Amino acid sequence: MSLGLPGHLVQSTLSRALARASHWFGLVCLAGALVSVVMLSLANETPRLWLTVLAVLAMGGVLVLLARRRTVPITIAYLLLGTGGVYLYSVTLLDMPGVFPASNMFLVSLPKMAMIMVGGAGSSAFVGVIWSTLGFLLAEATVLLAVVHTQVPYRPDVFTVSTYLVLVGVMLLDGFAFRAGRTAQPAIHRAVRDDQARLLRNDFSHRAIARMHDTTVEQLDALSRAQPGTLRSGMRAGIRDTLRTLNDSTWLEDVDAQSTDRPTGDDAWLASEVYRAIDRCRDRGLVIAVTGDRVALARLDPAADRELGLAVRQCLVNVIQHAGIVAAEVIIDADDDSVSVMVQDAGRGFTESESGPDRLGLRQAVRHRIEQLGGSVAVFSRPGAGTSVLLSVPAAPAPAERDEQVAP
Repeated sequence: MSLGLPGHLVQSTLSRALARASHWFGLVCLAGALVSVVMLSLANETPRLWLTVLAVLAMGGVLVLLARRRTVPITIAYLLLGTGGVYLYSVTLLDMPGVFPASNMFLVSLPKMAMIMVGGAGSSAFVGVIWSTLGFLLAEATVLLAVVHTQVPYRPDVFTVSTYLVLVGVMLLDGFAFRAGRTAQPAIHRAVRDDQARLLRNDFSHRAIARMHDTTVEQLDALSRAQPGTLRSGMRAGIRDTLRTLNDSTWLEDVDAQSTDRPTGDDAWLASEVYRAIDRCRDRGLVIAVTGDRVALARLDPAADRELGLAVRQCLVNVIQHAGIVAAEVIIDADDDSVSVMVQDAGRGFTESESGPDRLGLRQAVRHRIEQLGGSVAVFSRPGAGTSVLLSVPAAPAPAERDEQVAP
């Protein structure tokens, strides 16, 4: 039984809970013993009444202190004081003529059960068993002495024995369960670590494949389609950028750890990754018309801005490679909680379900990127009717909406 707690806290927490419960049970027993001895003394005069009352009250006070501070000295003090209190209580009750025919009566067992509920001062269930066993033995030995003093027949009472067996059984069960769970917990931790490592490797694999497609595969495809002769300046710049990316490892860094200062207005559009993607594809000869709410891109966090820009770039590269035309349109729109970019062309079109397994661009460089952000991708296309790809990603509320949310 782990209670949802870390493994190193389970045993101490359960031990404290059992000790606290046993202390309260003991206080109830002592309260019952106090009421019993006072009520019985009204009909049977006894010279030890007030001494017995003080002893029971002292036991209750030390038990309250033990419940607040579970230390070995206080536990020992409770056992010693309890031994004397049980003796006085038992002698007082058994010495009443004709009231108790034997020592196994329930009222006589009340302080004995309180002795068993000592609970212990350690954080281990097995230490608690030792303390409770010591309390049980001292209580029984004390009643034997009281029986010798009062000449009342001694009989083991079922109340004390049952209480002791139940408490010890619970503590032993807790101890054995903890040991069994402790052996299984390292295996669970290893399984969790292995699963986390698998997820990290899977994420790295997807990012690496998408980056390879954005850089090496894209440049090789551009070179294969280039006319013989001197490379255009835009293509040379693209190759240099690809070489810098392959030589650098910053693309592996978590963008959330980078600066989150975002420009606004037209500066946000010019600083966005969507603008960079459009600019690079224009360098490759694609005519791109941009319409819509460009300023909405400022609502994206760095991770969303980067991944959306790379996805838009791949969509435009697909136009260059597969659409058979040299023009495309990028439409930017936004609503309360998302920003959408649609890339349209009037080219050949295709049927997505019939695309080959080697077409990694749409699957890895577009869908996986956007879905990792919690967004969605919708493709509208059919042969001869062009293609529209709608990319939607979560975004922060617009500035006016944020002001309304913050205002009292």
